[in-house]
Amino acid sequence: MIIQERMSLNLASHPLRNRRLFYLFLSILGIVLIIMVFLSGKIFLEYRGKTREVKGSIAKTNQLIINAQNDQRKSAANVKQAVKNYRDKVDLVNNIILKKSFSWIEFLSDLESALPDSSYIISLAPTLTKDSRMLLKFKVVSPNVNELLKLINNLNALGFSQINPISEDENKRGLLITEISLSYERNI
Repeated sequence: MIIQERMSLNLASHPLRNRRLFYLFLSILGIVLIIMVFLSGKIFLEYRGKTREVKGSIAKTNQLIINAQNDQRKSAANVKQAVKNYRDKVDLVNNIILKKSFSWIEFLSDLESALPDSSYIISLAPTLTKDSRMLLKFKVVSPNVNELLKLINNLNALGFSQINPISEDENKRGLLITEISLSYERNI
């Protein structure tokens, strides 16, 4: 009798595998995956909270900007209304200040220094303007045309402008009476 022993041949239909190493890697991978999911969830929740804070801050800032723009529009409207309401009063006060600040002594001194010794002024009509100028009409008596030209040249040299002889007459004594208009810049 032959005892046949059964021989177990592995013909690759059921190969032997070391499954412990596979389960170890699978466990490690699972743990790493769980840790990553936990950390990413934590980061997501943290930044979601910060995003809400930033959105709230942006909304508050936008509201502040809108309020500031509304206040600016209201202020501009108030300024325009105040300008309309007080323009006449301000112009009046500025005109008074300009008239008070005009140096008549300096003006008359300049006019006197321009006048030749043989000439004299018989009438003077000043008009103050808003642009810090004075328009002046005056009549001067001169012995001759050369003295009149000397006066005009002296006025030019002293900064008087727009010098214009308007009319000329001769009086009974033979003196030349000339009406002159000019402009004088005020020093304020």
